[in-house]
Order: sequence, then C-alpha cells, then structure tokens
Amino acid sequence: MVDWFKTAVEELAGEFMAELPALGLPSKGLRDPEGGPFGPVGSRWWSLLVIGQGERRLSKSLRAWSPKNWERFLLQAADVSVQMAAKFSTLNRFGHAGTPSLTISAYRDRPPEARQWLRLDATYAVGTLGETAPIADEVPEAWRKFLVTQAERLPAASGFLADDTSGAGNRTPLEAGRGTFATDTLPLSDSELRGYSWVTVTSAGVLERLGGVEAVRTSGAFASVIELPWGGAVLQATPRLSEYEGDAVRRVFEALAPVLPADAPWPDAFNRFKLIYEAPRQ
Repeated sequence: MVDWFKTAVEELAGEFMAELPALGLPSKGLRDPEGGPFGPVGSRWWSLLVIGQGERRLSKSLRAWSPKNWERFLLQAADVSVQMAAKFSTLNRFGHAGTPSLTISAYRDRPPEARQWLRLDATYAVGTLGETAPIADEVPEAWRKFLVTQAERLPAASGFLADDTSGAGNRTPLEAGRGTFATDTLPLSDSELRGYSWVTVTSAGVLERLGGVEAVRTSGAFASVIELPWGGAVLQATPRLSEYEGDAVRRVFEALAPVLPADAPWPDAFNRFKLIYEAPRQ
C-alpha cells in the first residue's frame, strides 16, 4: 500500500503540504499528558498513525510528520495488519486537530473472516455541516480522477465518491441508512452493491448482473461509464458533484435496483444522505 499513500498525498493533500515546514513538525504536543497545543492556531498539522497486530495485543504508534517519520511510515505500509492513517488537519482555537482536514487510511477489520479485505479510504472534511460554503467543482473533479486511477490499478470489490457521508463514518450512506457495516456487505460484493453515490465503483460480478457496460450506458442514468481492466466499472452519475441531487439520485437508484439490497433504508431525521427511501424494484 506504499503507492496508495504516496499517490494520495501527492494528489489530494496539496493545500496542506504547501504550508508544512520542510524539516517536519514538533512532536511535543503529542507527548503532553495535559493535552497542550500541537502548534499555532490555524497552522497545518500532519500526524501518522500505525496500529499493528502483535502476538497478544495491538500496538499503536502516533507520530508528528517529519521526512524521517514519513519514510518509516511508508516502510510499514508494505504490510497493513490493522490500520494506518496519514491525518492532515488545520489546528483549531485549542491548537488541536480541526477542519479543514484530510485523512488517508488503509484498514483491515479484525474478525478473522474479514481480514481478506483491505479498505482504502480518503476523507476530506471542510467544516461544520450546514455552515460551510459549497465545495468548488474542481475539488471533486480532482478526487474523481484520483479514484478512477486507483480503480484501474487495484481490483476493487466496491468503491464510491460522495459528499453525503457525514454521520456514516467509514460506511456508505446506504449502509448507514440500513444499519449495516462493511463486514456485512463486503462478502456479498460480487453480486450486490454496498451503496450508490455520485461515483460508484462496481465489481465485475455486479456489472455482469446489470447486463454489462453497454446496458448500463444505455440506461441513461450515468454521465460516464468507464470499464475497468479487471472487469468492474466506474459509474459517474452527473458531470459535476453539485448536480447530483433529486432526479439524478433517483435515476441512479432505479438503474442499480437489481444489484441493491432488497430492503429500504430507514429515513434519516437529519436528511444527511442522498438516498431513495424505498425498497428497490428487483
């Protein structure tokens, strides 16, 4: 997973990297038992987290970024046993991690039956929900290109790019709405989607159940359908993320109905997710 971390940092973390000191960040704040500030308010921060599985217990390492610590982190990334994360943030009024922030991670679930899956995640948080200006179109476009590149390189069971994951954690919005987790849905990913979003990556099995690339293209629900070398596809609903609302969401829902879970998600009292709260017609 060395290439995953290196490429994600290079392509997604530019706004943070441009403001980091060349020699690295001080680690004093991380070691302060009283929780002192990491640095000046508004400055950029980058921490490197490694959680590994020992013979009897988990081990944890949290370091402030420096060229040496980054090199050590990448060496460990060759074998992700539990979790690794590069966490960028902007220090808040307490001098601790705030927003905007970017977390790039690789994670294996701990149950033995789930350890075959390696989950790769990049999450950008711009601020408080409902209090932050809309994301400029060029930002999700850069992320879309990054996702397509990664999907072409790594055979994926599933994948997505969305702006409605607040409250979902590392689940898809549909998983959050149904009260399920990746450990429930990943074993079914050869025949069923974990969810649907502005950009959805399907497995080869899911694409086959939909009738293949040409059938998906002729459905009219997607602005772009990219067939992947390993047999899956990247489905982009609208040209811009800002256009993925209302009717566009329903078109995607109806086109993907044959490969969605049979039950309807529970209505969300906070209206956070771009979902159709109906059972799909299968």
